[in-house]
Amino acid sequence: MRKLTAAVALATAVTALAAGTTGTAAAAVAAVPVPAAAPAQHLALHGWTLLNEYGPGPNPGERLTAQVDARTVDGRTRGHAVVQHVFEKDGTIRAEFDVDCLTVDGAGAVTVTGPISRMVLTPLGGEPRPFQPGQHPEAGLTFYPADGQGERRVGWQRTDPAMHTEVTKCGAVPADFWVIGGGTVLHR
Repeated sequence: MRKLTAAVALATAVTALAAGTTGTAAAAVAAVPVPAAAPAQHLALHGWTLLNEYGPGPNPGERLTAQVDARTVDGRTRGHAVVQHVFEKDGTIRAEFDVDCLTVDGAGAVTVTGPISRMVLTPLGGEPRPFQPGQHPEAGLTFYPADGQGERRVGWQRTDPAMHTEVTKCGAVPADFWVIGGGTVLHR
């Protein structure tokens, strides 16, 4: 439970959730500026991915997933995204956000952003309880195309003033996770 409690206290990004780290690596990645792309007129993004913050291989004892269903029609975006981190021995933290922006940059990276509608902490064997009820910070996911080695990456972050992080509406999130399963499909 100590690991999960420490993760909830940080709650800046899923990177801090798994390891209970101080966020040094996440802060270094977040410091890289990423230009924002303009919202598209007709797009749909659907997908589910299994992620790992430590590398492209399996992640024993943890299950980190990101699920997205979003669409933009005539410049108006709607959708929902869920990032869930399950700790085999501690419990689950789940963040849900309402997608209000869906963009694709020139390199093919797809970003969804929006306000968090709900965060829930469920200790192992315990009852689900809301985390930071009433707060709706901006959150974002960016799905990057495969690199030269065929590895796909994902960026996930939510605004957290305590850790000096900020997610900008329609702004890409630096890659900090490897995709180890699943995928996303973009329809234009």
